[in-house]
Amino acid sequence: MRRPRKPVARRKRSAADRLRPFWILLVLFVAVVGLGGYYATTWPGFRAHQIVVIGNHRVTTKDILHHAAINRRINVWLQNMGAVADRVGKIPDIGNVTIRRAFPASVSIVVRERHPFALIRSGTKKIVVDRDLRVLDFEAGPTLPQFIVNIQPLAPGKDVKDERAVRLRDDYDQLEGAHVIVESMRYDRFGDLIAVTPRGVQILLGGDDEDLARKISLIGPILSQTAGKKIAAIDLRAPATPVVKYR
Repeated sequence: MRRPRKPVARRKRSAADRLRPFWILLVLFVAVVGLGGYYATTWPGFRAHQIVVIGNHRVTTKDILHHAAINRRINVWLQNMGAVADRVGKIPDIGNVTIRRAFPASVSIVVRERHPFALIRSGTKKIVVDRDLRVLDFEAGPTLPQFIVNIQPLAPGKDVKDERAVRLRDDYDQLEGAHVIVESMRYDRFGDLIAVTPRGVQILLGGDDEDLARKISLIGPILSQTAGKKIAAIDLRAPATPVVKYR
């Protein structure tokens, strides 16, 4: 009597075996994708044919396009627009930069220019800065407040990081917030803050920033009560006992 034969285990087909009948289609697919990629990369229709600059007033469009350095011979979708924005952002008077691409090959460079905020004066040297204390390539205006501080002059595009200049900026913001207009600000040799109004009134604010807001709140009422009188200085170093000096 014969014994029943054991079933023969079938070998599981590998992925390669299953795909072998379709290798011609796969080769054709890869070739089509490759040709399509090559065509998309080299097609002249994807080269930047229109570059528009938006938002500039002082900085010329020519200067912005020069810094952008967008290659008009290369597919615009393959170019690094982050690097383009970084290059434009190195222009001293440019703040934010946004690059927008539109199909098939248009580019918009949207910029926000920096605005003159103050004049930093060190001896006979003067530099114009924006509110971030970035040095601008800008002529000094007669209406800009002056921060008098001894620093090394910096080239346009550099940031002023001197601690005294930063403090003067912050103190000026507090004065401006209280609607106190000053023409210049500086620290004396003892580190006390001195602000000068357009009428030449010296406001002595001391060196303690903790109660600066309290001192500033006294300026408006004192100027209102002394309107029409020739004031030389308002001493607020002791805010509990302010002193007004007349000419």
